[in-house]
Amino acid sequence: MENKTGKYFKYAIGEIVLVMIGILLALQVSNWNQERKDRISERKLLDNIHRDFIQNKVSFDSIKAINYIGLNALENMIDLFPLKLDTLKHAAFMKYNDQIQGISYNPYSSSVESAVSSSSLQLIQDEDLQKYLVSWKDVLLDYQEDENAYFQYLNNFLWPYFREKFDYTGKDTKRNLAARTTITYQNMVIGRRNHLRGVIQAIEGEPIENHINEIIRLTQPKD
Repeated sequence: MENKTGKYFKYAIGEIVLVMIGILLALQVSNWNQERKDRISERKLLDNIHRDFIQNKVSFDSIKAINYIGLNALENMIDLFPLKLDTLKHAAFMKYNDQIQGISYNPYSSSVESAVSSSSLQLIQDEDLQKYLVSWKDVLLDYQEDENAYFQYLNNFLWPYFREKFDYTGKDTKRNLAARTTITYQNMVIGRRNHLRGVIQAIEGEPIENHINEIIRLTQPKD
């Protein structure tokens, strides 16, 4: 009787062990499947962010070049002051004026915002990349503060002066030349130069360009 009881006990223990092994294997397979799914989801997320920031870099580099050209043109325009009624100076002034463009930086950020505001961020294994993505919004806003100050200056001072003093058809050349000879206009051009310098300083001194480059580097496919 004791031998039978011992055999049944050993058999029961064996069954329990087999069940536990089966459960552990099932959990291992489930974890492996979930890890595989997570890595696939992570790669899709990284691809979307990488694609957005490749375009963001193209836009940023373009605006950076435009701002450098604009700043150089404004410096040359200021060197020509006072214009008075000198038509030769005026022609050179207008040549530089035509080199100035006002374009604001509006990068693609939806992929980053979606990741940061959801659990998707936890899919990203690289902690450095997580930090860059989380701080991207604040870095962008810091840069845009200087950019917005520049455009507010144009909207609040320079463009109203243009609307009041200039003939937009370009037919009244004497009127337009006279409007550019005033000390008010001269000071506004200097003010524009100073505000654009602020944008250039933001480009060179703030971390926005480094953020763009690092996010591209950390999201690129490794194979």
